[in-house]
Amino acid sequence: KYLMPKSSKTEKNLWQSLKKHLPKKTHCQRIENRVAEGMPDVYMCIDGAPVWVELKIIKRNGITLQPSQIAWHLSHSRCGGVSFFLASPAFEPDVFLFESGKALEIQGARVDDLRTLALWTGDLRSAPATLRLLVIEQLRSTLRPATCA
Repeated sequence: KYLMPKSSKTEKNLWQSLKKHLPKKTHCQRIENRVAEGMPDVYMCIDGAPVWVELKIIKRNGITLQPSQIAWHLSHSRCGGVSFFLASPAFEPDVFLFESGKALEIQGARVDDLRTLALWTGDLRSAPATLRLLVIEQLRSTLRPATCA
């Protein structure tokens, strides 16, 4: 029976790598929260664009989200909040970005299925710039001026 080699990729390693590629005008905080279940791993403000990011390593059986993570992201998305999943396949260099509203669709999905669900796929170095653009795009569509009756 063939056994795949164990990947050394962890969420901690993914965070360390992502941090190296953040622009200078970024405030970021890794959240280690045992009280508020489901809250994403990272809060960032990338040159004025605020975003919550859940980091995930995609293992051979697919991506695993906890029910509390799904609930948090769906609730946040319903209220117009901006958050994403940044997922890295254990044995591939690319990363995927998913909007938070896709939490139920990506739960348990394998890499091949995730490719079609991703908003963006690419190199980790490009992820912060892409995140910022996606945040601005989502905020523009969510924060529309009120219409006068």
